Amino acid sequence: MSINEIKTTVFGFMGTQPTRLGQPGSTPVCSFRLGSTPAYYDATAGVWKRKSTTWLTVKAFRTLAVNALACLHKGDPVMVSGSLVTEEWTSDGQPHSSLVLVADGIGHDLSRGQDTFTRIQSGAAPVAPTDEGAVGPDPWTTPLPSSPSETASVCASSASSAAERTSVVASNAG
Repeated sequence: MSINEIKTTVFGFMGTQPTRLGQPGSTPVCSFRLGSTPAYYDATAGVWKRKSTTWLTVKAFRTLAVNALACLHKGDPVMVSGSLVTEEWTSDGQPHSSLVLVADGIGHDLSRGQDTFTRIQSGAAPVAPTDEGAVGPDPWTTPLPSSPSETASVCASSASSAAERTSVVASNAG
């Protein structure tokens, strides 16, 4: 972290589908819009009320971008943690600026639903001893997908598992 850097975490929802930025073969980058709508309880009226929605552009890089592209969808409730930066540009001779949240981490907001996590392993990681002191691979890790389509299939299988869990929970509730 650098001096005078603004670190923050925003809870909200995916306002757009993540889109890939840049050229094929370059560092993976994705961007999406994040909406955050605060709510409060109005005791006088006895109801919850919403304030206006704040919109931010979120950018993610490298593995975080690849995983966001594969696993996040418009409307998903998410938490994004990162650094607030100002992007500046000129368009039609006029200067413009916008706040951007450069993500260090992105996750589904589990207070609003369930998710399935698939751990990835990049490269050859050191093997940790087990509880018994024996050395062996971590059974909870899977190799890093070699392509975005492999990552998408991991997330798709996770999504179908989540849908199965939802239908089981719903059938047990009745």
